[in-house]
Amino acid sequence: MTIKGLIAILIVVLVGATTACSSVATEMSADDEIAIYAAVIRQVTGPDDTAGGTLEKPIIYLITMTNDALGDPSKTQTEPRELSAEVQEGISAALSDLPSEIRWIESRDQIEMDAGGQAVDGGVFVTLGNIHPQNDTEVLATGSIYFANLGAGGMTYVVAKQDGAWVITGNTGWRWIS
Repeated sequence: MTIKGLIAILIVVLVGATTACSSVATEMSADDEIAIYAAVIRQVTGPDDTAGGTLEKPIIYLITMTNDALGDPSKTQTEPRELSAEVQEGISAALSDLPSEIRWIESRDQIEMDAGGQAVDGGVFVTLGNIHPQNDTEVLATGSIYFANLGAGGMTYVVAKQDGAWVITGNTGWRWIS
């Protein structure tokens, strides 16, 4: 086989793999996206809030743009994207049982902060990453929390569909805390 022949085969394989990966990501329903993000938010504002789940959070500010850079740097990172209005509304509804008020914002700059970098109203900020399907029933999704200049953390979670529900089953082993 010639070099040109090998290159042609490699291109076909790469295009096929890219198409397969793209089709997995685009087949995710809004309901699945909402359930995955709701699970991540519950985890990052609960047991993983960097205060052992004891951090008071009267308001949870959810950032509308995703940011994979706040998770495991060894994992695939894709361009930030704005979560759709449908997904934002669905996440808010899914979290309506929490004692915290849920508010969507574009940036922390929209909220008044004190000298220590805390929201004056006691709110915390959550940024989500993009959802990265691993197969039909498992994804990676990043979540991070910020509540002060030296009060923040994040990780990339493994979220799996079990008995029809998306649940956190672990993480990639990499976590940051400030």
